Parts: sequence; structure tokens; C-alpha cells
Amino acid sequence: MSKATVYFTSEDVGSWKDFAAAGYLLSNAFRRSSSTAPDALPSVQKWKAFAAQGEAMQKAIKKKSKSGVQKAYTEATSLLDAYLEAVELPPAMEL
Repeated sequence: MSKATVYFTSEDVGSWKDFAAAGYLLSNAFRRSSSTAPDALPSVQKWKAFAAQGEAMQKAIKKKSKSGVQKAYTEATSLLDAYLEAVELPPAMEL
């Protein structure tokens, strides 16, 4: 829990805040037309689903709920792989 707390609360490069910004920008780069709204892109939708679980994990950490963190983490792992596939990257286990 202590490492997760640091990851989600840090302002350093490589923290959750940094990762969330980069993940959204990458997902937004997969548009075929400049007139397409970002929220209509499948890659953005998959990023937002994953990010929602990241936020759920962050809330569970603040509440010091190990079961909440574990549940959010489990759900986030499959959503992360769906996002990585949408942005043409290998699954998380291969990174």
C-alpha cells in the first residue's frame, strides 16, 4: 500500500498524474479525422474506462481499503490490456 500511495500522490515524472496525461494524449492520437470528437474514439473510451479504475484505486488507497484496492486493480488490469491493444501496444505483461 505504501508504494501505491506514493505512486498516486506523487507529482514526479512517472507518477499516476503523469501517466494519466500521457495515456490520454496517446489515445487521442488515434483519430482518423480532425473533426472527430475525442470522446468518440474507441481508444479514448478504453483509456477513460481504465483511468476510472485508477481513480477507484486511488480512492480505496485513501480509505486504506486493501480489498477495494485489490478489486480496482483486478478490474484495471483487463481494461489496461484493452487500452494497450487499441493504441497498438503489447499487453501489459509483455511490457
